[in-house]
Amino acid sequence: MFGPQVLESFTSSYSGKIEVRKLGRSIYVTTSGLTQSGGLINELWSKTFKKLPRSKLVNKRWLILGLATGTVAKIIAQKYAPHQMVGVEIDPLMLEVGYNYFGLDQIPNLDIVTADANDYVHQTKQKFDWVIVDTYIGEQLPEFVYDQKFLRTVKKLTQRAIFNHLFYDTGKKIKAETLVRQLKTLFPTLKLHRELTNLLVICG
Repeated sequence: MFGPQVLESFTSSYSGKIEVRKLGRSIYVTTSGLTQSGGLINELWSKTFKKLPRSKLVNKRWLILGLATGTVAKIIAQKYAPHQMVGVEIDPLMLEVGYNYFGLDQIPNLDIVTADANDYVHQTKQKFDWVIVDTYIGEQLPEFVYDQKFLRTVKKLTQRAIFNHLFYDTGKKIKAETLVRQLKTLFPTLKLHRELTNLLVICG
């Protein structure tokens, strides 16, 4: 059986080793060997959105923290006619991959901001219908995601949010449980959805 073909590789000061891979007709991106965009990530988010009433998703304002190459933004644009999307990504090389391989610059109603997600949420004055927090770099989630100041600020920006958290070993499960406990103090309802090796925490 043939493995994936590496189309291009980069070394990023933020994401470490980035590889653009092709398997069959599917192109996807890995950082530190873990799929970051495309491929399985498309499946993960498509299935997560299907857990929600379509009426809560259509024609909304979205903030995507951790835009990467635009997998989530493309799903929203294709299926849910967003009024507006703002995608925040700290890694310029990841955005370059998005432009070159995934048509990132062709996604309608998407404003791209190159910035640290933590800085952005504390500076923006906008309000959103949904905030997606998917700021993984490889298998590492920045510590600020667990910080009450960050979480309270996210809550001020939106009534609904989705947090993506890896959930495949003891350490990650403990961290996910910590995040869930904190989110329960901020949002009236939480829905937990397991998909692949991830836990999606749907708030609001």
